Amino acid sequence: MNARIGGACALLALLTVSTAYAQVPGPSLADAKKAIAAAQAAATKMNTNLSCVVLDARGGVIAAERMDKAPFFTVDVARGKALVSASFGAPSGTLATLATSGLGNVLPGPAAPLFMQGAVPLKGGGAMGCSGGASQQDEDAAKAGAALLAGN
Repeated sequence: MNARIGGACALLALLTVSTAYAQVPGPSLADAKKAIAAAQAAATKMNTNLSCVVLDARGGVIAAERMDKAPFFTVDVARGKALVSASFGAPSGTLATLATSGLGNVLPGPAAPLFMQGAVPLKGGGAMGCSGGASQQDEDAAKAGAALLAGN
């Protein structure tokens, strides 16, 4: 009987911890996919192929996609840009001067933070980063995804 009570308590503790992760500010998976689709549509109009990543407010990946013919490394670059934007709540390109400050050494997560143009914060928390085109194309695509979410 005591083993059952202990097991039930352990399960309850696990469920409590699990729901804490679900409450991190950021878009839902469904909204992240919509934002990526909007960014990909913008990339297609610009005649470029991108990778796009949507992160929650703590830098956790919600969704990531690489368009056909986008270079393989662009997913990691997009994630690094988005990590910077999510961490500071500002477009990654406006934070380029922080690249030499050493802040990149203290940002959490396995992704390398990249203080480069191409990511924007999302309404409600988190960020979206894109990579594969020129820096302005990356940012314009990310803005297209963010704009879609801001309209929801």
